[in-house]
Amino acid sequence: LAWPYYSLVMGGRGLGEGFGGADLIPPVTYDKIPIGEVEVWRGEHVHATDGEIGRVEGLVVDTEDKHVTHVLLQEGHLWGRKDVAIPISTVAKVDKEGIKLKLTKEQVKGLPPVDIAQFAG
Repeated sequence: LAWPYYSLVMGGRGLGEGFGGADLIPPVTYDKIPIGEVEVWRGEHVHATDGEIGRVEGLVVDTEDKHVTHVLLQEGHLWGRKDVAIPISTVAKVDKEGIKLKLTKEQVKGLPPVDIAQFAG
């Protein structure tokens, strides 16, 4: 009785078709990225000029012009981690491998720490 109950519909109809079953299948949505724009996901790799430095934690968007101003990143290793906001002007390229910066690991390490929670909306 604890298992979810789904009804299969007979007569050539599939799950969710007919007999009110359409509510069982959530609608499928697709993101469309405009030409000339890029898509960045939380967890994507961020690379300095001399190697990987972390993963995207989020983006800071200017509320007035709706442009990204900073990439939020957790930098470092287990015992030296800190959150940093990397200015978008230092992003060289975004591709299928992640975000590539114009900064070295040392330059990123020199950025001041930020509280990522302050950017949560």
